[in-house]
Amino acid sequence: MALMPVRWWIGVSLLFFLCTVLAAGARLVGQSMSAKPTYLDPGDCEQPCWLGVKPGISTREDFAITARTASPYTGYVTDYGDGIAARFEISTYGMLTLGDVVREFGPPDQVSCLGYLYRMGQNGQRIGFRTNAQLYFADGLIAVDAVRDDVLLRLSPDMQVRTIRYYAPGEPVYELGSTIPWHGFASTIKYRACHP
Repeated sequence: MALMPVRWWIGVSLLFFLCTVLAAGARLVGQSMSAKPTYLDPGDCEQPCWLGVKPGISTREDFAITARTASPYTGYVTDYGDGIAARFEISTYGMLTLGDVVREFGPPDQVSCLGYLYRMGQNGQRIGFRTNAQLYFADGLIAVDAVRDDVLLRLSPDMQVRTIRYYAPGEPVYELGSTIPWHGFASTIKYRACHP
């Protein structure tokens, strides 16, 4: 059996060394890059809470000030005429992905069925479909609406988050029978498809 030529061994060794250096460099760059801000930090309060604003305790004015001064988002508040926020919704305009939210909140408790929404053009005509889903965190007191511009019924980290709703404890949130537990980012292999 003939021995491999010395040049071949030198080439393989150099290639191995180069791959090791590139992998180590990529890891260092990845660790040094900070994640983009999500503006979802609850502050010092327990969830459901957004930047210190807590439904059931904070006022409509608290929400308005926080939305105006501490984040790029807008939204609205529902109360029972007393000024205390029973529920509020922040509109993220697709600035966040589902991966951002899961990174911030951890895995969701429950997931709705995966369905379709019509994507509308400027003239109001239907131009395609979007996959949509709702994910529920903090025992259902936080609901996240996410969409993806394709017809593959799957949850993926790059889904755009449209809105995040925060409910005060005791507010009706979702029907347990209409959701299933989190199984990670997956398709209808793990999740149900919505029936029209």
